[in-house]
Amino acid sequence: MRRVSPIVYLVAGALAAPCAFAQTASTNLALHRPVTASSTENAVAFKAANVNDGRTDTRWSSAFSDPQWIAVDLGSAQSVNKVMLDWENAHAVSYRIEVSGDGQSWNTVANQTAGKGGTETVTFNATPARFVRMTGLTRNTQYGYSLYELQVFSDGDTAPTDPTDPTGPQNPGDGPATSYNARVSGAQTEPAAPFVIADVAPFNNPWGLDFLPDGRVVVTEKSDHMYVVTPSGTKTSISGLPVSVGANGGGGQSGLHDVAASPNFAQDHTLWFSYVARAADGNNHLTLAKAQLAESGQGASLANLGIVWQEPSSWSVRGQPGARIAFAPDGQHVFLSVGDGDIPDANGDRGHQAQMPDTGLGKIIRLNLDGSTPTDNPNGTQPGVAGQIWATGFRNPYGLAFSADGKLWETEMGPSSGDEFNLIVKGGNYGWPLVSNGNHYGSDTYMPGQPYPRHDTAPQYVQPAAYWGWFPTTNSMSPSGLAFYNADLFPQWKGSALLGSTSSIALYRVILDAQGNVTGVERYGRDANGVYTGSVRALKVSPFDGSIWYVRGGSDGMLRKITPTP
Repeated sequence: MRRVSPIVYLVAGALAAPCAFAQTASTNLALHRPVTASSTENAVAFKAANVNDGRTDTRWSSAFSDPQWIAVDLGSAQSVNKVMLDWENAHAVSYRIEVSGDGQSWNTVANQTAGKGGTETVTFNATPARFVRMTGLTRNTQYGYSLYELQVFSDGDTAPTDPTDPTGPQNPGDGPATSYNARVSGAQTEPAAPFVIADVAPFNNPWGLDFLPDGRVVVTEKSDHMYVVTPSGTKTSISGLPVSVGANGGGGQSGLHDVAASPNFAQDHTLWFSYVARAADGNNHLTLAKAQLAESGQGASLANLGIVWQEPSSWSVRGQPGARIAFAPDGQHVFLSVGDGDIPDANGDRGHQAQMPDTGLGKIIRLNLDGSTPTDNPNGTQPGVAGQIWATGFRNPYGLAFSADGKLWETEMGPSSGDEFNLIVKGGNYGWPLVSNGNHYGSDTYMPGQPYPRHDTAPQYVQPAAYWGWFPTTNSMSPSGLAFYNADLFPQWKGSALLGSTSSIALYRVILDAQGNVTGVERYGRDANGVYTGSVRALKVSPFDGSIWYVRGGSDGMLRKITPTP
C-alpha cells in the first residue's frame, strides 16, 4: 500500500477530450455516494469508499494489473460534464471516463492517453448519467491504480436529486483536545534527576513486574521464568509455568510477558500473566492466563492454571505482542493490550490486522474476570472477539495503566518514530496503520522511509495525547511500561505519568493538567549520582512507600528501585 502524504499535486497533461483546469464546483455529486470497484489492494486500508469521502489522506488502490475500474452511483440521473481525479503517486497513464444510466451499458465520454498524475480535471460535453466510471488502462508503476478522490460535477452545478448521503467521518468525541509533540524544540526537557537508583536483583531479559500485598515483587523473564523477590533481593523461582515461544531464549520479541496480581490476591492468591504460545493450529497466539501462587518451604509454584483468553484469528504473531495487563479500578474487569503481531501482507507492509474487526490483533481487549464478554463493551452483544474489543488501531501497545481519576492510558511503540501516549476512550479507533506521526523504516520492503499520513489529517481517529514525532536529528524513545504517580515520596510528581523507554534508555515523566492534557515531558537518562537509568522495560509504583520500581531490560537486566535524592 502507498501512504505518501499528498503535499503537492502535479498539473495533468492534455486530454484527448476538451479539458480545462478550473476551481472545483461547489457541489460534488459523487461525495459519499455508493462506490464499486473492480478490485482493491486491501479491503480495509484502501477500500473503494475512500475515493469519495471528501478527504485526501485516504485512498482507493486497485490490484496490480490492467485494466481496473472504479464507479460511483449518483443516485439518480444527473447532467454531468466534469470529473476531477486526485491521484496518489501510482496513477494511470491512460484511462477513460465512462457514464451509464443503468450501471450495465457504458459510454466513453473522455479518453486520456498521456496522464501525468496529480490533480486531473476532465471536461466533456454535458450528458445525463447516474453512474460515472474511471477505467484505468495503463499504470505508471508496478503497483495498482491509486486515487485519493474521484469527484463528479454538473454542467449546471445543481445539487443531487437523491441527497441521502451519510455525514462522513466524525470526531471521536472524548479523545484528547490537543496532541502534544514532545519532539518540538523545548517541549521535552532533561532536568537534573531528583532521585537515586538502587539495584535489587539481577535478571535475564525481564519483562513484567507487580507487587504482592506483603511487599514482595513478582518478576517475569521472557524466557519462561517467573520469580518472587523480597524487598532485599532474595529470589524464589516459581515453577509450573506454561511453555511460551520464548522458552530457552527464543521467540524474538515474543515469550512470557506481563504479570499482575489479582485485585483479590489476598483471598484468591491468583496471578494473571500474558505470553505468546504455539497453539494447536501451529501458529503463535497471544494468551492471557491465570493461576494460583502456591508457596511452601520447598518453594513456589503455579496451580490450577487456566487460559482466560487467546487471540483467536489464524494469524501467527511474529513480534510486537503488546501483552500488558490492567485491572479496572473497580476490580471487575481486566484489560489486555494486544499488538498487531508484525505480520506482513503480500506486499511486505505490516499492520492491517489492527483495523480488522474479526481479530484481536492491534486492539485493547476488555473482559470480565471469568473471561466472558462484558455486555457494555462497544460491541458487547456480538459474538467472539468482536464483542471483546474495547478500542482499535494499535501497533505495539507496551504500556497500559489507569490514572487516579479512573481513565485508561496506553503507551505505544510507533514505526520509525511516531511513539505515542494515548488516552483510551471506549470504542476509539487510534488509526494504525492508516495514520501515524512516524515513517516506514528505511529497511522496509514497502515504501522504505516514507511517512504515514499524519494524525492531524484524519479527525475520525483518536489522536495521541502526546507523541514523539519524526525529526531527522533525534531518536525514537520506544515506550515500554506505564505507571501513574500519586504517592507522597515524590510530591512534585503527583498526577504525572511515568513512561519507560527502551531505545532512549531513560525514564520519562509526562506532566498532565487537570483536564488530562499533556503540558510537558521530562527525560531522565541517569540518576543524581550519574548512574544510567538504562532500558526501562516495565515499572510500578510501590503501594507501600511510593518508591518507583522497574526492570531494566536486556541480558544484564535488573530489578531496580528509585527513591528521592538524600
